Amino acid sequence: MLQLLGFSASNYYSLVKLALLEKGVPFEEVEVYTGAGPSYRPDYLELSPLGKVPCLKTPEGPISESRCILQYLEVAHPEPALFPTGAYARAKHDELYQVIEFYLELASRRVLPYVLSGRQAPEVIKAETRKDVEKGAAALQQLGRFEQFLTGESLRAVDLAATLHIPITSFMMKGAFGDDPLAKLDGLSDYLARMEARPHVQRIRKDTQENLPRFMAHIRAHYASAT
Repeated sequence: MLQLLGFSASNYYSLVKLALLEKGVPFEEVEVYTGAGPSYRPDYLELSPLGKVPCLKTPEGPISESRCILQYLEVAHPEPALFPTGAYARAKHDELYQVIEFYLELASRRVLPYVLSGRQAPEVIKAETRKDVEKGAAALQQLGRFEQFLTGESLRAVDLAATLHIPITSFMMKGAFGDDPLAKLDGLSDYLARMEARPHVQRIRKDTQENLPRFMAHIRAHYASAT
């Protein structure tokens, strides 16, 4: 059986977990936190060289990086498909996925330490973050179709990414700036509401909330021992 290593409070872990649930693939969860290194789980680096979560243990060996795991699952368990098959449709799907991951979620993470600590981010970081997220929001509006799903009538990997990454982006933008550029996008709030109503997404949200206290306890213990 496949083993998914990581923790439910991670949106990248939950993204892969959601794909497994939507595909109906049996898997076992193994709770492992980030921060792998000499002081915490050095053995984990043999599975995930950068110490990141998630990691999927397969019969052939381990795979890290969420997008690589999704691609593995699509080949190993092709039904139901989470990626379109046509060359152009696949490229446009991946283009939108990259906008959500790199120009929204990762771009907004620059202010995450300040939001969580209640401190004001330096103006240069705020300016760069705001500029990049506004560009990403405009690209999302242009590329997303906001029909039943982002690319049309079928659930795709980009929908899983949007469901897990966009709320994180909105949280960070509201915390750092008091407003969210994504809130202005036509069709986005209704789309996200449809995704949140899906049973597997509701399970993901429940598991995330249950994991948060353990995750925060790990962070406190790990970083206290590192100082």
